[in-house]
Amino acid sequence: MADALDFDLNTSPGHLMHRAQQFAAEQFSEATGGVQITQRQFAVLCAVHDAEGLTQTQLVQATGIDRSTLAELVSRMAAKGLLVREKAPGDARANSVRFTDEGRQLHATVIAGARAADDAILTALPKNKRASFVEALNRIARASELGAEAAREEAKKAKLAEKAAKAKSKGGDKKKKKKKKKAAAAE
Repeated sequence: MADALDFDLNTSPGHLMHRAQQFAAEQFSEATGGVQITQRQFAVLCAVHDAEGLTQTQLVQATGIDRSTLAELVSRMAAKGLLVREKAPGDARANSVRFTDEGRQLHATVIAGARAADDAILTALPKNKRASFVEALNRIARASELGAEAAREEAKKAKLAEKAAKAKSKGGDKKKKKKKKKAAAAE
């Protein structure tokens, strides 16, 4: 009989996600060949690459990094000469963030390593599970943005849409089978 205080770490999503993040960080570090950049810094570089001139608030939204951590990251990256912060046009309180030439070059250098790290992570899974794994991670990341209740509602809607699509597909399959039977009977 299991004790009420027993807890199996091998079935704990929180613990397993932490372990998976450790593995992901190791893969990123190895694959980027010792370039001195963290995954969070890389996320900032990617967000700036995708939309140069974003404000720090917009970078928070794009990366999921909390506001104070992001402000510190951008400050350190600016001090290293990777990014430039300027007052955002039309809002004296906001800073827009742009690449320096060095930041743009670092982003381009690290891309191949980041892809290799992602590939190493995904190769731990069977090929037929990889897309659903990435989808599940996106749902979890979205849940952190939306809050738990809104995420549950979104998951319910997605499940209903999936059921409707399956039902529609099955209905189409039945019609095709009937047509084949009629064609075979006519021959």
